[in-house]
Amino acid sequence: MSKLADMKVQPQVTLGQFAPGVDPVSNLRALRDQVFAARDAGSTLVVFPEYSFSFEPVRVRDAVPVESRDGPWVTSLSELSGEAEGITIVAGALLVTHGVDKPLNTMVAVGPEGVLATAEKIHLYDAFGSGESQWISPGNTRQVHLFEWAGFQVGMMACYDLRFPEVGRALVDAGATAIVVPAQWVPGEDKVLHWDTLLRARAIELQCSVIAVNHPLPYGVGHSQVIDASGHVALRLGEQEHLGKAACNLDRVEQARSINPMGSMRRFDVVAKPAAQL
Repeated sequence: MSKLADMKVQPQVTLGQFAPGVDPVSNLRALRDQVFAARDAGSTLVVFPEYSFSFEPVRVRDAVPVESRDGPWVTSLSELSGEAEGITIVAGALLVTHGVDKPLNTMVAVGPEGVLATAEKIHLYDAFGSGESQWISPGNTRQVHLFEWAGFQVGMMACYDLRFPEVGRALVDAGATAIVVPAQWVPGEDKVLHWDTLLRARAIELQCSVIAVNHPLPYGVGHSQVIDASGHVALRLGEQEHLGKAACNLDRVEQARSINPMGSMRRFDVVAKPAAQL
């Protein structure tokens, strides 16, 4: 990369590693403060964790707050984006959809004009003793939505989907040059090792920027990160609540794909299983 490219002003993202509670209104107030702090720090994108809308460690299906895509919480996020000079906001919410029995664990990207893109959690966390499918429906495997940010085409995936490389591959096949990963990565043996390794692996194999935001302790491992397309970590937060910022460089995506044109060498496609097999 030339020195001239290095001198370009790179777009900046802020990671909001915060601990949401069960009340959506209180969570929105917390997000509001962090969105304005991100704007004041020069960021044009701010990303919050999975379940930013509402989080309760002990879930009871009938007591879980839910929202519609055009409901007051998502609408308030969009209004907040407008108040903060158009900063793009990504956060996790539980959205109800007509014809689906249980809410969808949904990542929502909004701007002043409304919802820019959504991504439903595809693989539910029925692992390590958890049973997310008891109160959440799995997402649609055939819908991929991207949004544009500062020249990047951005895809989203949620938490446990990080363990399935085909999810990221489907996003890149759709044109993604950056992937946002809101998560509530549960603490446990080797969980930080897995989080670090998988984030870097996705960045390297997909040759894209990875922006991952987690819950802090005690219900997440923290360590939210920004990783470039060559696997270099530009930002890694600690275990506690924190706001952190980093620049994202589209030139590094283009350079990585030019030097090592993996996309044109692939001999396998990603194909979703028929619904009958799920």
